[in-house]
Amino acid sequence: MENVSLENRLDDAKFRRKLYIGLNIASFFGFAGLMAVAAFYDLQLSQAIGDMSNLFGTFFEVVGEAPSYLVLPFCAPIFFYNAKNFSDKRFRIFMRVFGLALSWLGYFMWIYAGTKPGRIDAVYGIPGLAMFAVFGGFVGGAFGLWVGSLIKPEIMTRLLKFAVFSLVFMVSALVVMQALKMLWGRMRFRDMLAADSFEGFTPWYVVNIGGTEEAYKSFPSGHTSSAANIFILAAACDVFPKLRSFKARAIINSFCTIFVAVVAISRIVNCAHFLSDVLVGGYGTYLIFVLVRFIFFRNGKYEYDLSRFAPKEKAEQAAEENAPAEEQEADGEKQISDGEEKA
Repeated sequence: MENVSLENRLDDAKFRRKLYIGLNIASFFGFAGLMAVAAFYDLQLSQAIGDMSNLFGTFFEVVGEAPSYLVLPFCAPIFFYNAKNFSDKRFRIFMRVFGLALSWLGYFMWIYAGTKPGRIDAVYGIPGLAMFAVFGGFVGGAFGLWVGSLIKPEIMTRLLKFAVFSLVFMVSALVVMQALKMLWGRMRFRDMLAADSFEGFTPWYVVNIGGTEEAYKSFPSGHTSSAANIFILAAACDVFPKLRSFKARAIINSFCTIFVAVVAISRIVNCAHFLSDVLVGGYGTYLIFVLVRFIFFRNGKYEYDLSRFAPKEKAEQAAEENAPAEEQEADGEKQISDGEEKA
């Protein structure tokens, strides 16, 4: 029997698929176990490590959501520059406008979320900070489109399906998590501290139905969910051949997992969430990622075939490029036919 090295096994697609399924099963049981612990010790853990003045918690309150805000700036130039690959003029215009809108919105949200101007405006009455985010959206969007113009067209074409996947995943996770927040209506730990009373505490398995106020949006953690958008990088391993090795996948997936875990811990330290909140925010978003990834890439195709939507001149050019090969194939078939007739 031929010996197969571990390195070769790890780079085998079938073996990696089995390992992937096994790790996901193990992660589910780990999640279930931690949720069981949280059912009894949610409040006690927050009381033990909660500290709103802690620099670690404050820092990741600002940067923890960055993965979700980076999705739009990443997708914008891909949609914008792929417009030329379509023959329908209306669709080309739509792609251009959609790309421009995403470009501005992405940088606006990134700047606005990072500087928190809404809070500063309310306290200090400085509306100029919000205007800076609006202006920054235009500058950042223009810069992003310029960077996109430097990328080779064939790479942009390959990235289109990946961009659609990233956008669908981000929006799906956002909708699901916000719906759960409004449904559960769980009170935040920091608001209990402010009220100097823990009577408003409810275990994670109690659904309070409603609560549009920020104080009642503890479950699940939106920051941890946004941080889990970083798993989009794991899907990039499928899109780019150079990242398909086991080593590259292991490094990227480990980095994503560690980042989400750090953000999750910071949210407990910051008194914004309980253990169960961050578990559902992070792991729930990861499950959405797995589902959307399966829907988009289950057939092993990581890019769209845009040839049938291409403008007429491009279609004719592609036909001319394929003509020599087709002629050679026809000549070969003719030679075979002539040989059969002679025989």
